Amino acid sequence: MSEAGPNGAVRARRIVERLRAGGVELAASLPDSWLSPLIDRVAADEQIRHVRVSREDDAMAIAGGAALMGKRSVVLCQNAGVLLATNVLAAFSHHHQLPLLIVAAARGGAEDGFYYQMYKGQVSVGVATAAGLSVHQVTGPQDDWLFERASEQAWLQRRPVVLMCTRDALLGAAA
Repeated sequence: MSEAGPNGAVRARRIVERLRAGGVELAASLPDSWLSPLIDRVAADEQIRHVRVSREDDAMAIAGGAALMGKRSVVLCQNAGVLLATNVLAAFSHHHQLPLLIVAAARGGAEDGFYYQMYKGQVSVGVATAAGLSVHQVTGPQDDWLFERASEQAWLQRRPVVLMCTRDALLGAAA
């Protein structure tokens, strides 16, 4: 179930434009209500190959494989996906030096009304940082440049980069 209205479609279009400008050719995704418009837009885009997966570590493996082929990729998941795949991401960062971009719905903040999301908001950034990943906060349209530049940063650093995206960043300002 999507929480998105027309603002979500506008935000998704702008984000996909920035991902393409950053050279992203492949996206692997897991469902999340905040990400639904973005996933739908990526799936409809002719320049980005889209793969739906059922586990976060599968998404990371697909994106890592793309990096081995010289292709830029993005994983679209909830911050829980970053937590679940921390071992894989640490190996990509420290051992294999595989660049990929993760666009994560930053669940568990003040804007999230579900108690079972709260711990994710408290630990996700710290865990990702401890694993050696660069993490940036995306809070709204003023941060859209990060969708493009973080892809470049991943390739320059030869490691995954995480964009933690608020609800407003993904769906537009709440009415």
